[in-house]
Amino acid sequence: MAATPADPKPRANHSAKPTPDLAVILAGAGEGRRMGDYGPKLLIDVGGRPALVRVAETFLAHPATGELVVTVPVELEAEAVNALTRVANPRGVRVSIIPGGETRQESVALAIEALTIDLPFIAVHDVARVLVDAPLIDRVLSAAREHGAAIPALPLTDTIKEIVTGPGDDRIGRSVPREQLVAAQTPQIFASDILRRAHTHARETRAAATDEAGLAAAIGVPVSVVLGDERNRKLTVPSDLIILNALLRAGAAGEKQ
Repeated sequence: MAATPADPKPRANHSAKPTPDLAVILAGAGEGRRMGDYGPKLLIDVGGRPALVRVAETFLAHPATGELVVTVPVELEAEAVNALTRVANPRGVRVSIIPGGETRQESVALAIEALTIDLPFIAVHDVARVLVDAPLIDRVLSAAREHGAAIPALPLTDTIKEIVTGPGDDRIGRSVPREQLVAAQTPQIFASDILRRAHTHARETRAAATDEAGLAAAIGVPVSVVLGDERNRKLTVPSDLIILNALLRAGAAGEKQ
């Protein structure tokens, strides 16, 4: 009787689409007071499109994104919903818009509770960082998959001074070595259980931090740092809008060359 040949090894399916493993929280509930008459940042026009639309499009186009929750000022909820109806969502990612809390930290906590799909990782990104792109998301997500928590950051280039407050004025105290200092950016990405534990701890201890990396560090989680992006600057004051529009024009010009 002839021997039965061994089953051939299954061939890799290189056309298979990656399985989404990332829930995305877009923090956009800030009032944007420093933008003056421009109003809340999420609806400010940047290069012909609202900031929220630009950022949402970038994350919805990323193959890792499996769910997206946006926090917005309660009075702008209807406008935000209308803006997102113009965003391409070819994979049909679930998108939710919720009113934010009194602080950014509270808004993110509310967004975590609003997630409906149990995905392994959660990204938190400020809508004010309008020019976030796929390569940056890839770098941070790759590090988070390996280490459990990761943020993008840039080395400082300015000389950093410590201020000593006196009875009549503030004075220079000392220069702070900048070799170990970085400027943190978003998206900040964490294993889902890490971010949930960090926010639970913050709520129970009434602790506050300016970003999720600070909350994760408070529960002893080491946070990996990857190189950020100069274009991923934050829209904070009116002059930032001029710079962001210039970066967009420069990018468009470069693509045409």
